[in-house]
Amino acid sequence: MVWCLRIHLARAPLLALVALIVLGTLAASFPGFPEATAAASSHETPEPWQAVLQSLETEARILDPTWAKPVSAQPGGSIEVELSVYVEVTAAYAVNVETGARIELTVESLEKVSDSIAIQDGAVVGPALAKLSIPQDAVPGLYNLFIVLATGDLVWMPRSLIIYDAPPDELVILHLTDTQLGAIDKGILNDLKLARYVALVNTLKYEIDLDLVVVTGDISDIGINVSSYRNWAFAMNQLLVPTMTAPGNHDWAQVPSLESFLLDFYGKYNVPARYWAAKWGNFLFIGLDSQSEGYVEPEGLDFLENVLSQHSGEDVVAMIMFHHPIFSNPGRYKGDPESFRGALYGSWESKFELVERFFDIINRYSIVKVVFAGHVHRDADAIYFRQDNTPVYFITTTTAMHGHPQGYFWGAKVVRVTVDGQVEVISLDREYRLEKGSIDTTGFKVYASYGTEGKSYSWTYDIEEFGVKLERLTLVYPLSKAVPAEVYTTNLIADGLSPVDVKIVDQGLYYLGIATFNIESPKGKTIMYAEPDETPPQIEVQSVVPSKPFRGSIVTIQVKVSDIGWGIEKVQAEVLGLGEEVPVFSGLDPSIYIIRTQAVPGMEGIKVIAVDLAGNASEVVIELEVPAPQTTTTTPPAETTTGTTEETETTETTTTTTTSETAETLTTKEETGETTTAGEAAGKETATTPVSPGETAGGGLDSSLIILGAAVAAAIIIVAAALYRSRAG
Repeated sequence: MVWCLRIHLARAPLLALVALIVLGTLAASFPGFPEATAAASSHETPEPWQAVLQSLETEARILDPTWAKPVSAQPGGSIEVELSVYVEVTAAYAVNVETGARIELTVESLEKVSDSIAIQDGAVVGPALAKLSIPQDAVPGLYNLFIVLATGDLVWMPRSLIIYDAPPDELVILHLTDTQLGAIDKGILNDLKLARYVALVNTLKYEIDLDLVVVTGDISDIGINVSSYRNWAFAMNQLLVPTMTAPGNHDWAQVPSLESFLLDFYGKYNVPARYWAAKWGNFLFIGLDSQSEGYVEPEGLDFLENVLSQHSGEDVVAMIMFHHPIFSNPGRYKGDPESFRGALYGSWESKFELVERFFDIINRYSIVKVVFAGHVHRDADAIYFRQDNTPVYFITTTTAMHGHPQGYFWGAKVVRVTVDGQVEVISLDREYRLEKGSIDTTGFKVYASYGTEGKSYSWTYDIEEFGVKLERLTLVYPLSKAVPAEVYTTNLIADGLSPVDVKIVDQGLYYLGIATFNIESPKGKTIMYAEPDETPPQIEVQSVVPSKPFRGSIVTIQVKVSDIGWGIEKVQAEVLGLGEEVPVFSGLDPSIYIIRTQAVPGMEGIKVIAVDLAGNASEVVIELEVPAPQTTTTTPPAETTTGTTEETETTETTTTTTTSETAETLTTKEETGETTTAGEAAGKETATTPVSPGETAGGGLDSSLIILGAAVAAAIIIVAAALYRSRAG
């Protein structure tokens, strides 16, 4: 959706508090509500996801640069690094993301700025500022940054340093927006769709020389969903190109204060500043926050003007990023904003004085060439011609993975910007139009699976309906260093793919396998692993609602599927007695699956089948017999009539679990990427669990309690929305 309910605690404290309590209580009780991942480990060999989260969540950490706003420098140059604590720095180094090459950085100085972290002008300011110099022989590339403290702690920030030799003549940029993680669209949890963009970006890096990803907000559907930001940070730090982000209104949703926005939620996992600027050669990027109300506030425009004035005498190309687009309609515009006021997006138009100031700024500073935005979940590019007839390209891109208007799609947009200010949208799967220029990624069905203890990483893909003709895929595999690197290169499965180049790159705290494949089939999978997976998945029935179905009722079944090994490849369901397949949807947690079907006569139950990436399978049978209606004929004494009444019978629900354990030997042929499988099913294990009346399997809530809680929460949300809209005009 292109709007969100914004409950500001300062405006409606009691209403917001009650809503959060009711929603929190319901969600915490209902199976499948997302829980925060376990705290990052501090042992010597962290798993890859732990290592990434350590960089963001420890008390001692790097505040600037971040993976979402990297710093750039040339060999022999220097950078400034802002730290969250003032502790002596004993050493610093950087590791090349693509090659693993390590360079030593010289600590030139360490300045104490303050006694503790502070927030100034919408940004987090750390108490320490270190100045580091880059060696003259540093090889250009994207680097992970590491700092060793006198306490013995190692703090780091992945993908936060760009070293370039000559300033780039052009940048090929992928614009990504409105991921809204934590929400579900088309039956799939949005978090699971991140993998397609990791695969797409890394593939396009080598296919079209993609240089950078810019993100314009609504990263999380709800701004206080830490789990979503964790998933986001881990996925984005698998990219082989730099990333820059700005927040959206959903990133502010339910966030109680600026402090928590910057220190606990969006800022902690992205950029701890509402407004920022970063240079890469002669390209200047400026990130702004259009916040919940949908426009950049005066202090944001002050920041913009100040940055542009500092660089106005330089030969630079400036690109601005914020969430809410100024233009609602695609088109070409010129002159005073009053002449195209009807084409403005509503939130901006309501603050027309800010629109006038924005266009005054970009008319005075001709270095501005591009404005990136999102929010409307559709393409709506516009070109504005200044008074001197030079263009500014307003690039507004469709949602990456959430709801969109009819006729649009999930997607991302590729834009080439040259150092002399030329701008071109590269539409890979269609003829470019202002209203449709993004790559349609709906058919790029790529999913990833993180294996147990980080000792395997898997990809499945189905690109048969993808509109871009690809000959190769480049995929990455974050892997634990607890296993020697050569083990992973030996154990590579490639089904439907032919390896062209495979390498294991030491990232400092974990490995990153990087593999480029020729595509032999539009569907397939690849797994890089340390150990074979011989354990079948586990299926836990968490709820069946209603627990005593009747004819015509909608039965909702929630199951949790887990796998000790490589991960789950697919979950299927079928109606026993009728032989029909039932769609399986994502839950709010990646391990949760939802099955919905109508109870009809002849139904004997639902069978849920889970298959892992090694081919091991398990199944659960949930008995749900729905008897046919019985016909009773009655003959009253005074009349000869026949009346028919329906009697509905119910039965208790029973679940039966069957696990098929397969003892398999997996042999990878390195020359061809083929996998041979030997072994037969070794046995079956059965368990039966009766469900008592008024309960759900797995101890979940009964449907009446869920409906009651949902009704209360819905009522509160409706009232809150009405209050918000009345205040918003």
